[in-house]
Amino acid sequence: MRKQGTASRLGVAWLLIAVSLLGSRLALGEDLTARQLIDRMQENTLSLEDLSATLTIQTYRDAKVVLTQTMSIALKQPDRMRQEYLAPDYLAGNVTIIVGNAMSVYIAASNHWYEKDLASLSPSEQPWVLFRNMLRGVRSQFEDYAFGRADDVDPAEYHLVGVPATSAAIYGRIELWLDATDYFPRRWVLYDTDGKFLVESRFLEPTQLAEKAMIPMRIEAYREDGTLQNVITYDQVVVNSGLSDSLFVKPEGTHG
Repeated sequence: MRKQGTASRLGVAWLLIAVSLLGSRLALGEDLTARQLIDRMQENTLSLEDLSATLTIQTYRDAKVVLTQTMSIALKQPDRMRQEYLAPDYLAGNVTIIVGNAMSVYIAASNHWYEKDLASLSPSEQPWVLFRNMLRGVRSQFEDYAFGRADDVDPAEYHLVGVPATSAAIYGRIELWLDATDYFPRRWVLYDTDGKFLVESRFLEPTQLAEKAMIPMRIEAYREDGTLQNVITYDQVVVNSGLSDSLFVKPEGTHG
């Protein structure tokens, strides 16, 4: 389906980033519903007032790197985000600034700013939409799914299955495995509305950066045949540093 093809191309990588930044601590032994587990996982982001990081995304084909992208990310509560490409050269300098539903996109090659309203775009068309779920002013896309706990029992993890609950859901099914000790996502698998596999993601090297904030420093995505699709690594991650508001304002006097 066209909609799911768009989601797999544009939304999956950002989905990986968003989920990687979730996690929390909870006393062992509690009998929690699937929704309560999702809530505990998301509560972790409440301790983040701002976050900045450098991300490197490597795309693989036949076990070889065929594309490397590097970008900086900045987030500030309650609803501000900035993303800027650093490499490759043909993308370097492209900037996206989002405040609430107002999105400004700068294309360096044309030296021009473009304005969009996120409310008019589908989730699969919104850049970093799930990454922005760390922000308090952004509705969580997990609200578009009804989650239940799978029948399989593993004392080391929780296995959750989510299916669409609203028309805004862009995946047909989400399977998510959470660590039973710290509720950090270990991996997940996404399917389209026809039940077709889209991607399996594994979240590695979890690192605690603030009181309740833990992220994996490495994320690996796999195709259905088990071959590596891409790797996302985090570098220069800083939280609660008091980022300047000026980062999230389009420069005056620019074309738009």
